[in-house]
Amino acid sequence: MTIEEVIKQKSQLISQIKEYSPLFSRFFELDIPLSDYSKSIYEFDKNEEYIYRQKQLKKNISNKFQELFTDEYKQLNIKFPEQMACNIVDHHQVLNHPLLISSNIIANTNKLLQLEKQPAIIDISSGDVPPNNYFSKNGFMFQNKRIPIFTNREKEYNSNLIPKRDFDFIVNLKKAKRLNEFNKEEIEFLSDELKTIQDMDFSQCQNYNDQISVIVKHQWPRLFEEKLRKNLPELLYITQEEITARCLVDLLEKDNIVTHTLLNESFRKNVLDSFNGIVVTWNEKESKGTHFFWRKYPGQSRSLRMYLKGNKLVPQDERFKHLSVELEKDTIIELLAEGEIYPSLFIIFLILNFYYGVKPLVGQGSITYLNLIRDNWLKILKNSEYKSELVNIESYEIDKLITGIIIFFSRDNERLNTLWAYDIFNRGGMKEEYLKKLFSMSFRDLISTGLVGIYDYVKQKYIPEKKWLKPTITSNDLAKLVFKWL
Repeated sequence: MTIEEVIKQKSQLISQIKEYSPLFSRFFELDIPLSDYSKSIYEFDKNEEYIYRQKQLKKNISNKFQELFTDEYKQLNIKFPEQMACNIVDHHQVLNHPLLISSNIIANTNKLLQLEKQPAIIDISSGDVPPNNYFSKNGFMFQNKRIPIFTNREKEYNSNLIPKRDFDFIVNLKKAKRLNEFNKEEIEFLSDELKTIQDMDFSQCQNYNDQISVIVKHQWPRLFEEKLRKNLPELLYITQEEITARCLVDLLEKDNIVTHTLLNESFRKNVLDSFNGIVVTWNEKESKGTHFFWRKYPGQSRSLRMYLKGNKLVPQDERFKHLSVELEKDTIIELLAEGEIYPSLFIIFLILNFYYGVKPLVGQGSITYLNLIRDNWLKILKNSEYKSELVNIESYEIDKLITGIIIFFSRDNERLNTLWAYDIFNRGGMKEEYLKKLFSMSFRDLISTGLVGIYDYVKQKYIPEKKWLKPTITSNDLAKLVFKWL
């Protein structure tokens, strides 16, 4: 494909995205270095009420990491900012996909390549994902080949509900009769990786998600060449479901917008009607989403949708109607503690973002639907007894995109190749020279590398099907236009 053809398709895709998802427009015009953009993420007007409320949130986060990392905890250098801004687009899984490994780098260039170790990066990741999702096909990628951590019969499990497990992907490759796809050096590398994981201390882990937090903490430094690792901040994953559940137990003891939403019948009805149909909330007719909580499927690592009937959340699957949940404070607290229910994205966003005021660092999906959810809250609260919350929810913008962008490539003669996490591990990490040049690149240029993926998302959600384009360009083609120094 010629350069002219790539440029033409690029222009067509950007034009349609701007038309049907205007929130993206400014990012395609943002001609500032990545380092400046990253710095700007944390330059927002602080809210004294949110700062006060976040004391409880920070305490819960600290408690979780202290439980998980015990003796290592004091070395983690956890120092919370006055008002938190956190990556919320990451998935709770081993480091893998180019779009996700880039997000914590884009959001934290000011903490990298420093002479002294910087405070830890805290990532509030999504634990409500199956092992088989867009960013992870049952495991991870290496040399353009899929490495299965999970078997096919496990692929629809829910990560929140998976117990501790081994990560023997070598056995899985043998069972699938795929080990012969790899040469001797690749097998040796994968065997070493398996041993590295199995040698990690999982003694304080209660479940699979805890194991992932431990694994990612150890994986993260290996994205960088060895000489850069000494002063590298830790990357600490905590699932949004767990931290929200911990906070909810505290909040249910008080009168606030969260308890009002869950326990006040008339206000709750208004909320259910107002948010019906918004992406990631609920749509009863299409059997999408759930009302406030998901329920554990009996005996399996899967979840049940629940919808309100009277004062109870009733599983959509009538076989499990005996697992209905009374919307009552003590019942909710008890079931959260037992792991029988966990918060939906709607409750997560309500608590973390709109009550505690954590500024969300977003992706191509969340930048749109979080703005819609925020605007809906503003409408609802105007005529409610909690209209004092208006000034808080209006106090910051949901406007910092950190994913949808691919930043790591290698060159093979005239061709650029996208690097996945394990490809980078195998190379010994990214070099300091590469990172310095990357940080000086224009944000406008960098976002173009993920253009096809951004278009695919926007297309399916917002563009009429009869107007869909069929791009033939790839991220590697687009990268050739802007990574000319590589």
